[in-house]
Amino acid sequence: MRRALRGPCAVARGGRMLIAVSGGADSLALLLALHRVAPEFGLTVHAAHLHHGLRGREADADLEFVRERCALLSVPLAAARWDTRARMARRGLSGQAGLRALRREFLLAAARRAGAAAIATAHHAGDQLETVLMRLGRGAGLAGLAGMRPRAGRWIKPLLEATRADIEADLGAAGEPWREDGSNRSRAYLRNRVRHDVVPALLEALRPGAARTPAARAALARGVQRAAAEAHSAAELLGRLARRVLSRHCRIQGGEIALDSAAVASYPFVARRMLLRQLWRRAARGPEGLTHRHLESLSRLIDGARAGARVELPGGWTARRERGQVLFTGPHRGAGTGASRHASRSGPLGPRRSSSPPRGARQAP
Repeated sequence: MRRALRGPCAVARGGRMLIAVSGGADSLALLLALHRVAPEFGLTVHAAHLHHGLRGREADADLEFVRERCALLSVPLAAARWDTRARMARRGLSGQAGLRALRREFLLAAARRAGAAAIATAHHAGDQLETVLMRLGRGAGLAGLAGMRPRAGRWIKPLLEATRADIEADLGAAGEPWREDGSNRSRAYLRNRVRHDVVPALLEALRPGAARTPAARAALARGVQRAAAEAHSAAELLGRLARRVLSRHCRIQGGEIALDSAAVASYPFVARRMLLRQLWRRAARGPEGLTHRHLESLSRLIDGARAGARVELPGGWTARRERGQVLFTGPHRGAGTGASRHASRSGPLGPRRSSSPPRGARQAP
């Protein structure tokens, strides 16, 4: 915890930190550890707990447990009981993603009320292992394989280098009980299937006979966390390279975005992928990302497709090859959206300056 607060999870002295506390082992360890070290860093800690209205008496007991622990520690607690089914139905949300969206909103609102500069969640190395495996299964690129970051704007994950075995050992040594969420055993959820089926099968394949030992799982989780950290560093370096390439070889002209295909084609495959993703985020600014199929088609345009060749992109955008360039045209050229937002100025599509933090891969707690 001290290493995290001195490094990527640092918060300025005198600041407040909100801790998401479910009552499970991970979040209880986070609460206890941050409460212990907060005075050393000049921090004040607050806690927040959301009752989802889904698990009946078990959830009631979780809420009471968190209230008792926070009272013993004299940690202010923001607690709420929501009918999450009704809220999701009203907003067209569903499943675990919908619940994550609601939890995120609750925690952001609690942080604003508390005046908290950061929101701490209890993701650990085992969660990172599961996240990377799920992203591998979905065909993630380099940034996706970097997994969760220790920090994404106000959201921090100080336990990301700890394993579940570390957490349970510390709680056990301190005589601290915790709550167990019965829904974590359900195979209805992808993360649970990865946790209970995929990880043991992978361990059995790698180390026959060791699949059920906490030590083997912890070693695998630590290795994946180290690899994810390296992938994150590599993605950051490539991102900086991509921004420089965009500023040199991508220009606004006549309401279109023009990419110098010959210049871009000289860069390595992974740099081109990063560049295209950055260009898309800055130009389209919509919720839809580029799929691998889009990226492959754009790469063929860059590598020398015939003049006039076109690629249809999300949101009504198109890309076409003309005179050694790839031209990106928005859905309402010249009408105030997409590329037309940039058409009033002619010049390179340089780095976007924004006070908003970068969006992480699985940032919603």
